[in-house]
Amino acid sequence: MSLFHSIKKIFSTPEGEQPAAEPTEGEQSPSLPESAPEPSPAATSPVPPPISPQAPYSEDIMEQRTEYAVMVDKLPKAYNHVRESGSFTSPAAEELIRQCALVIAQRRVLLPSLSPNDWIASHGEAYKRLAMICEKREDYEGAAEICLTALRDGATNDGSQSGMAGRLRRMLKKGRLQPTDEMRQYLEGPSS
Repeated sequence: MSLFHSIKKIFSTPEGEQPAAEPTEGEQSPSLPESAPEPSPAATSPVPPPISPQAPYSEDIMEQRTEYAVMVDKLPKAYNHVRESGSFTSPAAEELIRQCALVIAQRRVLLPSLSPNDWIASHGEAYKRLAMICEKREDYEGAAEICLTALRDGATNDGSQSGMAGRLRRMLKKGRLQPTDEMRQYLEGPSS
């Protein structure tokens, strides 16, 4: 199964379900920790944390947001490790793809509970890393499709000035691809 088809399978997972990682031949599927990390001493103090400018969330949603942030923080380091190894088809690259899929699944679960201006609502780090892997594999069509999926999901912020729409534009140009009608809508929209 090609990377593009594997990723497409990830994105077609029914909402609310986390995609299952497919172990490669001879490997066992890595297990995820069943418990959340230990709270810091500051988190267990009797003084309540300061109220953020975002909508007040339940404790459960705050825990999920924290879990999401921890997962997202690991992606750049994992990507750098893959880049330094020089192989975007290595087991480490496949693990990074799995991590990105888990982050996207967590984001999709969280979105209905978040205020529209929560930082997670437009956050696209996992999509960006998937697109970067496709780009390094010279699969510009796959990278463009990932960018389109991110835009559909509202993940417009990829950390660059031009955002996810700019990344989509670059992948189309690098691959000498014609944008679909749907891609044109995002490229010509106010966020581009």
